[in-house]
Amino acid sequence: MMNITYSISEETGRRSHMEDAHAIYQDADRKFFAAEIYDGHGGREAARIASGMLTPYFMHAWAKEFEKPFKDRLSEYQLLREAYLSTDAHIVQRDNRSGTTAANLYIVGDRFLAANVGDTRVMILTRKSFSFLTKDHKPDLPEEKARIERLGGRVISYGAPRVEGILAVSRALGDTSLRPYVSSEPRIVEGYLGKENDYAILACDGVWDVLSADDVMQIVRTAIDPREISREISTKAFNHGSTDNITVIVLDLREYAKKLTRKYLEITGIVDHGA
Repeated sequence: MMNITYSISEETGRRSHMEDAHAIYQDADRKFFAAEIYDGHGGREAARIASGMLTPYFMHAWAKEFEKPFKDRLSEYQLLREAYLSTDAHIVQRDNRSGTTAANLYIVGDRFLAANVGDTRVMILTRKSFSFLTKDHKPDLPEEKARIERLGGRVISYGAPRVEGILAVSRALGDTSLRPYVSSEPRIVEGYLGKENDYAILACDGVWDVLSADDVMQIVRTAIDPREISREISTKAFNHGSTDNITVIVLDLREYAKKLTRKYLEITGIVDHGA
């Protein structure tokens, strides 16, 4: 197994039922590790389907690529985008009315891919700083609003900017009734991890709506281990008034990063066909 330890905390919180889903996948032979969170809305079905389908689809397609000549192989980011769009198509074809955000962090040897639709985030840390590998897809972002309006949709504020006055994210999987205004196109960031990277945090908006990145980093730096970190983030979000489901995944990269050749994280590309 890869030398990455992790902890997961999930809480229904103040909601009547849980709509989030999450998954961890590992393949030591291919030096592959995946952590992902799906924040469902309008029901849990879309999140449940995505958590069980998206990465297995990627891994199957990735394995098939190795049967091709090197020059004909698709890149990992192309396969990940295909996995997003195919998972979305499957949810839509089932005429499921629910939807879900998605955020994935894939580690492949010394490389990483991070992808998302919606406002679930992937945060990568060093001892002194942090950065987000994801971008929140909110309807009032100029590029998102322009895309929605170009397609004939509207962004209406009811408490927050919403697609057609309903959904507070502009990209998601599912949400059949809001097509084509809600897009399933992922934003994908790829690059290399460095020895400086010691933790990664994945969390849904039940955390980020009430906690800042500095709040989360302070917990990471004062807690003892990944289990305590994930529990403390969830507890603090709840105590700070989160009204949503709360799901947190903490990856301890300290031992893994020691074996990396690069000192610093390096982003080599950002792919976003929905921008």
